[in-house]
Amino acid sequence: MSALARLLLSPPACRDSGALRRAVAGRTILVTGASSGIGAATARHLGQAGATVLLLARREAALDTVAGQIRAAGGQAHVYPANLADPAEVQAVAAQLRADHPRLHAVISNAGRSVRRRAQDGEARQDLPRLLAVNFSGPAALLLALLPALAAGGVVVNVSSVSARHVGAPRWSAYQGSKAGFDLWLHAAGTEWPRVRVASVYLPLVRTPMSAPTRAYRALPALSAEDAAQAVTWPLVRPVVRAAPWWLRGVELAGLLAPHALGRALGALERLERRRGARP
Repeated sequence: MSALARLLLSPPACRDSGALRRAVAGRTILVTGASSGIGAATARHLGQAGATVLLLARREAALDTVAGQIRAAGGQAHVYPANLADPAEVQAVAAQLRADHPRLHAVISNAGRSVRRRAQDGEARQDLPRLLAVNFSGPAALLLALLPALAAGGVVVNVSSVSARHVGAPRWSAYQGSKAGFDLWLHAAGTEWPRVRVASVYLPLVRTPMSAPTRAYRALPALSAEDAAQAVTWPLVRPVVRAAPWWLRGVELAGLLAPHALGRALGALERLERRRGARP
């Protein structure tokens, strides 16, 4: 990605491998959603920087591949397969993590799921309950179960989206609602955890397997998973509570000052896309 594209798209990011090593070497860090995309890239960055990386996701074979890449580069990685949408699995994997690693220095809460569909069309497919389980209640339950293991000065990084910070967009209600809900929950709960710092990284569009099915996004500028991983590690290097692209404040302000106008504009873009898709 060009320097200009990074300036326009990326939140603050740690591109200094030495600074990242000084921040994480010898520390134990859990990365959820680590089987592909942003999570896998973040895990590799942390492993290369000397952290002991704990990889959590549903697909054990994919986790084994990422762990193998980290070990081949000289790092340490351990695999913990679990489905965050299953409360029993969340409690079981949390107990195993606490037993194997009584002290955690950071949790990268990256696991998530995206569905682009109208709210009424998603009702029969249970879009909202499914996304709430993966994007909100599962990660929240995992953090609460792991809280006793988080060391003083520990960090929880929420890998969020710019879409969680502005007015709702058509066909993204379940995704935006679940991501925004977890983000608010985490920062509210974080006020109750005096020895733990919480931070959110609000990413723009990233080229990952999760975003690939949305055809409308294929022509838009986007970060790579590696670029996103450098942004995700920023709160481990600097004591920030928020990392976001420079332009997000403007979007948030527009949502406060002119929410109806912004909503109408997004709706118009949605209708234009539908008309283009309907043309032969």
